[in-house]
Amino acid sequence: MELTDTHTHTYLSNHGTGTVEQVVAAAVARGLSTVALTEHLPLPREVDPAGIFAMDAEKVGYYIDCIQAAREAYPQIEVICGIEVDWREGAEQYILDRLGPWEIVLGSVHMLADCWEFDHPDLIDGWYERGAQNVWQEYLRLWCDAVNSAVPFTIMSHPDLPKKLGFKPEFDTRDFYAEFAAVASARDVMIEVNTSGLYKPVGELYPGPELLRAFAQAGVACTVASDAHDPAHVGRDLDKAHAALRAAGYTHVTVPTRSGDRRSIPLS
Repeated sequence: MELTDTHTHTYLSNHGTGTVEQVVAAAVARGLSTVALTEHLPLPREVDPAGIFAMDAEKVGYYIDCIQAAREAYPQIEVICGIEVDWREGAEQYILDRLGPWEIVLGSVHMLADCWEFDHPDLIDGWYERGAQNVWQEYLRLWCDAVNSAVPFTIMSHPDLPKKLGFKPEFDTRDFYAEFAAVASARDVMIEVNTSGLYKPVGELYPGPELLRAFAQAGVACTVASDAHDPAHVGRDLDKAHAALRAAGYTHVTVPTRSGDRRSIPLS
């Protein structure tokens, strides 16, 4: 089966390793036909004072140049120039003002309205202070705000990210997950099966089976990704992502292209 990975990072994220060239070389070595570089869009200094969660603004041009150089060095693979946008309350215009020549735009929610990063292990006490159900409800609100915004998101990444540290919803999630799926379907925004969750405390794919099934039933297109922050992890566990898609009712993987179109790969 054709293999693709539409979510990867480099040392330019300030919390990963490896260069653009090394990520693309790893993708070629693993037999991938498509790889997307999706570095984090720079954040305001007041949100990321230590400069460790996103790419530095002055390195955006260099990042784009590196992707072009990798395309020339590895013509046998489609290399997509992408960005991951961290959605924040009230940040829509900030994001729109900084959208560049990106061929795909990933959307993600890593922080609540008060800029608390719910998936950071050093900030886990916030879960106990706020209560897990409140965190999940606030996450859904922000996630829907992102999808419904004017930002042209291609894919919403790791849709159930709040479970990363092990705080899964402890309430009836049927209507809750249906709302995720309905909003994505209405806006024709893709989602991804992200394998990085297998290596986090929760120990499972994003999204989990129930949410992925809700997306499938709503007809939401789905791609697969490693969310690699190290070249050694590019294309990791794609077979498990494909198996999850089949179990949820999907018959194919959807892959974004450089031109802005989509193509399908049958799940063999």
